[in-house]
Parts: sequence; structure tokens; C-alpha cells
Amino acid sequence: MKLILKKNTVLIAIIWISFLYGCSSQTGSQKTNNFIKSEQFADSLISILPLKDKVGLLHGMGGGNSEFGDLDIQFFGIKGNKEFGIPPLYMGHGITGVRSGRDTSIHATYFCTPIAMGCSWNPDLYSEVGGAIAKEMRALGQDLNLGPTLNIIRHPLGGRNWESFSEDPFLTTQMGVSVVKAMQSNGIVCGPKHFVANNQEHNRFDINNEVDERTLREIYLPAFKAAVTKGGALNIMGAYNRLNGYFMCHNKYLLNDILRGEWGFNGFVLSDFANGIRNTVEPVNARMNVEMHRPEHYGTAMLEAVERGIIKEQQVDTLLKDVLKVMYTMDLFKRERYENPGIVHSKEHIQLCRKVAQETPVLLKNENKILPIDTSCLQSISVIGPNAKRFSDLPANHLNYAYYLQGGGSGRTYYFHDAVVDPFDGIVNALGETSKVVYAKGCQTPFFYQNNKEAVLNETEENLIAEAVVKAKESEIAIVYAGLSGFNETEGWDRKSTSLPGQQNKLIQEVAKVNSNTIVVITAGSAVDVEPWIDDVKAVLFVPYCGEQIGNGIADILTGKVSPSGKLPFTWAKSINDYPKNSIFKGLGFSEDGVSNQYSEGIFVGYRYFDKKKIDVRFPFGYGLSYTQFDYSDLKIQNKTWPVKIELTLKNMGKVEGAEIVQLYVSDPESEIEKAINELKAFDKIVLKPGETQKVAFELEKQAFSHYDVEQKEWLVDKGEFIIKIGSSSRDLKTIAKIEL
Repeated sequence: MKLILKKNTVLIAIIWISFLYGCSSQTGSQKTNNFIKSEQFADSLISILPLKDKVGLLHGMGGGNSEFGDLDIQFFGIKGNKEFGIPPLYMGHGITGVRSGRDTSIHATYFCTPIAMGCSWNPDLYSEVGGAIAKEMRALGQDLNLGPTLNIIRHPLGGRNWESFSEDPFLTTQMGVSVVKAMQSNGIVCGPKHFVANNQEHNRFDINNEVDERTLREIYLPAFKAAVTKGGALNIMGAYNRLNGYFMCHNKYLLNDILRGEWGFNGFVLSDFANGIRNTVEPVNARMNVEMHRPEHYGTAMLEAVERGIIKEQQVDTLLKDVLKVMYTMDLFKRERYENPGIVHSKEHIQLCRKVAQETPVLLKNENKILPIDTSCLQSISVIGPNAKRFSDLPANHLNYAYYLQGGGSGRTYYFHDAVVDPFDGIVNALGETSKVVYAKGCQTPFFYQNNKEAVLNETEENLIAEAVVKAKESEIAIVYAGLSGFNETEGWDRKSTSLPGQQNKLIQEVAKVNSNTIVVITAGSAVDVEPWIDDVKAVLFVPYCGEQIGNGIADILTGKVSPSGKLPFTWAKSINDYPKNSIFKGLGFSEDGVSNQYSEGIFVGYRYFDKKKIDVRFPFGYGLSYTQFDYSDLKIQNKTWPVKIELTLKNMGKVEGAEIVQLYVSDPESEIEKAINELKAFDKIVLKPGETQKVAFELEKQAFSHYDVEQKEWLVDKGEFIIKIGSSSRDLKTIAKIEL
């Protein structure tokens, strides 16, 4: 035994000397050479590993049994192998900031949520945020981000919509690629999830989603494809759900044929936690590399499968090789576990949070230009509502304190307790004094109505509303901070309705009756029903969960320090009944009655559906007001070859600086197959001073005009005329031009 150990030590030393010294982040031909070295390194290490040790590197290190992760060990990840010099691979959530496994004592900067970054329409800003999160992950000893979430928002009730970017595949693609590149360039393996068609929470472990091939290719796969082919993602997380009859982590067609075969994916796949895989053989044959978060179908079961000849040891080698190559490429064998711990919640990162909080809110209504508030002569203002201050009804030291102004579930971060600037403090900070500001809670908080609890108008609620009405009546302006929280929209279940929880609608209505200058600030991760009071209030600001500087960011917009520039990344319908009938599944599990979740709307998701059906919406996709106005002119198509070059002129016609998100849509009215009326294919965020003019240029590749042909199994461009439409939302297209292809 001692002889074997000594021999292994010598071999390990040879491998380390041969491959590990000189490995670093590289580009071009050096990067190609590094990839070749990673293959050679993995092969060399695998050649000396016993089967049991190989298998031990293909599952999570947990032994606990929990839906969301490991109850026994505070870290997520692969345990490594000290004897053979293989370090642990620690996995954390970098969705909103850093969440380190189950260790709730680990705090980090709360930067944003994905839906907020979708509202920003600013991939460059998200790249900056992604890089900052990656640095904090490295400082806290993490190696891999369990994200970003690249699932499309199919219906507003989806519990994890706040974790997604948009209903549109192009916008989702742009945001996803930016964060993958930023994180991996800062030393964190990025793992886009949940692959694929994971668009709701109800029965997520036992649902079967039926999606046709064209819809899959045009709507649900593009962001994942781009994350791999353009972003270079080195990890993918397989989803819980079935797709067309096969569990995603068993799906050889998606995991091997498309992901690796068509897209050239060079990383490894891990299962979603606890219920991602259901047996040993099918996932192995699909090249699903790592079972999370504990060894149930891998581990001992995998060893037995090899011994029985059900799977081959060479298959185990292949799975492990994918993992070791990534670890080598990302320098995990050499680098320090903790890097620059002082970066966590640094001044630089807090300033970045302020920028996020300024760029992501969306101004939905501004009647009589009540906003921005003229603070020079303001005498009194009432701050009202359940989201205005921290939830006082939340028990002390409650672990879900971080559900305040953040979505719920595994994607949240345990931010520093006192770091979040609530909306009340934001207004006080902006005004510089408290004497002009009065506060009333107004009604019970979203915490009180967690888990879809039904609202009851009791004496407590009536008293809270009455107090708010008195204070609103005595104020020049009343601001009601309403909305949702992580207790209402979260991993694990979908919302029952789009109604505001509890008595928030009644609160807004009663305040608006006594104060004609009522402003409503909705903080949420998806659309809510505003129809009961939208015509009774002067202004509405939608604020996605946008990080720990959220209160200051809101105040900066309300008081005119910055002009709002966010745009909706989803359609805001007038009624939940306006959505496709089958777009949120409420049935039993597939194993119970065999009924599938039919994606019968096909490619017509979000604005594509509302345009097709000619349904009037409350606020269209891409919509958002500003404190200034922009003029679009001189649209020109420069050429008719790839890439098609397009140019226009944008001018700020107002008196304040502002940012406009110029959106380009492509229409194919002569197509012989059914297509969306308009499809987003490019956008740019342009900042202009008053009176300033700028040329805006776009280049459209062939893909922008293509559709997926199921019979020929390729992307095709129809011959004939296409229309280029450019404007400020999907239903405010200000200038058009035609091109013959």
C-alpha cells in the first residue's frame, strides 16, 4: 500500500510540474494551446485515479436531503481529492450578489436582480456588475456561479421571473453573454441555467413541457447558445423539468447533440439540486457530468453500474475529463482560495449599486409632469406603504430578512443587515431633512401575506389605512410604496394572481381620494395589476428589485437628480386573462395523470402574442418614460449584404440630460410561414445632453433575418422585402425603412 501511495505521489508531482506551472488566463493562440494542455492534463490525472476516486469527483459534497440544497455542509460544490492534489470546487450563487451555500453568516454586496438588469437594457452596466460580483465570489472563496438564469418570462405569475431578464430572447441573450464574459474573465466559472424550458415553479419536479422544435430554437435556446458560443460559458445547469417526455438531465438530444455537438460546448453540466436526475444510466449516456447536491444516483450507484457493466469506466472518464479541463483552464489548481477579501462591500461596489438603482426603474405614468418633484418649495410629503420601510413585523434575526426588496429562493443574497437603503431613508437623504417627511405604514406588509395568503380587511388593516389617509390629506404630495417581496414571488411556487397582496389596492385608492398628487412606486420583480387605481394617481414608477441602494435610486429619480431611463423587458397586460390560455400550467404532476404543459402559443411569447392577437396592453414591451424627449430621423440602410448596416440620427429635444434606449425591430410581411409581426434584433442605450445630436449605428447579421426550418434543420432567410422599424418601444416605432434581400 505504501509503495502504491509513493508511486502516486511521484506521478502527481510529474503532472503538476508538467502542466500546472505557467497556466493562466490567455487569449488567441495561447488560449488554444491552454485548451490542449487542459486535455492532456485531465488525461494524465485520470490515468492514475482509481475508479472510486473518479466517481467521487462527479457529485456534490452534501449528504443532507433538501429541495434547495445541502443541510449538512455549509458549502455547495465538489469535494476534491487531497491525496491526488485536486482542490474542492466551491459553487455559490452570484445572481444578486454572493450567496455562499447555506452559510447565512456570509454577507456580500446586494448589487441587483436579473429583472432589474433587464430593465436597464444596458449590457455594459451588467458586465461591470458581473465583474464586481465575480470579485466578491473570489474574495469569499467561490469558484463557480450557479447562474445566470436564462429562462424566458412566459407568464407574469412565474415565481422566478425576478431571476430572469426578459420575455424576449434577444434581450436575454445580450444580457446573458455580457455577464458570462465578465465573470469568467474575473476567475469565476459561469453556469447558465436552467437548461431548458424551465418557465414556472408549479410542479417543476414532475412537469412535462411540450415544445415544438421551431419554438425551442427561436425562443428558448438562443440565450443558452449565445452564452456558449459568444460568452464561452464553461458550465451549464440542467433543469428539473421534462422536455417532450425526457427529463432535461437525461436528455441526450439537448445535452449532447445540441449543446456539445452543434454549439461546441467545452465545459461540464451539473444537475439542478436534489431532484435533477432520476437514475444513473440515462444521465451518464446524455453526458450529464455532476449530480448535485449529493450522491444519490451517482456515487455508489455509479460504481455499481460500472461493476455490473451497465455503464463503462470510459464514460466515467469522459464525464470527469470535462470537469478537470474546466478546473485547469480557470486555474483552480494553483490559485489562492481567497483573493482580495477587502473588495467585499467596498466603496467602489456601493457606488456601482447606486448606478444600478438609478438606471433600472421604469417611469410608467407622469401626468401633468408631476415628476420630478420640485423640492425647492416643497413643504410636506407623506411616505406611505408597506415597502417604504423594513418589515417591522419580521421576527428579529429571521433568516429571510433578505426577502425585503429582493426576490425569494436560492438566488437571493444575504446582504449586510443595515446595507439596504429603504425608500423612506432615500427620500430623507434626498431632502436633507426629516421635518418635511411624515410616514405611515398604510397596511400589512407582503411578509404578512406570504405564501399567497388571502387578504382580509380586519380592524388592524382599517386602522393602518385610516392613519395613512390622515397623513396623506395633510401633505402636498403622497408617495405610496407598494409592491411585492421575496415572500410573494420566489422559487418553489408561482403567484396565484397579479393582484397586490393584502390591502395595498385599497390603500392606494383611499390615499388618492384625499391627495390629488399621489405617486405610486411599485417595487416588484414582475407585473402587478394596476387597473383598480391607475387612472386615479398622477404618476407610477416601477422599481424592480435593484440592489441595496434602491431607496437612494428611487429618490434620485423622484427629485430629478437623474432622468429615468429604464424600459420594460416584458409586456404589462391589462388583465391576466389576456395571456395565452396554457401559458401557466396549474395541473397535476405528469406522473400522476400524464397531462403535459403545452407550449401551444409557439413562438408567440410576450409582445409577439399581443401583437398577433391585436390586444391592447397597459404598457408595451420596451416602454418607459423620460423627463426629456427624443427625436428620431434620417434612418438609412447603407447596404444589402451581411452585415446589413443601418444608421439614424437621435436628438435630445428637452432641457435635461437623458438616456434613450433605441430599439430596432425586424418585420417580414411577405413570409410564407407564420412569423411575429415585429421582433427585437438590436438596441443601444444613448445618453445625450439637452439639444445634443448623435448618429446611432447598427449592424445586422444574417441571423437577424432568419427563421428555423424544422424540415431542413437549419436557419433560413426568406427572399423578399423586410422592414426595419426603430423606436422607443415595441408599439412606438417612430421610423421605418425597407430592404430587399
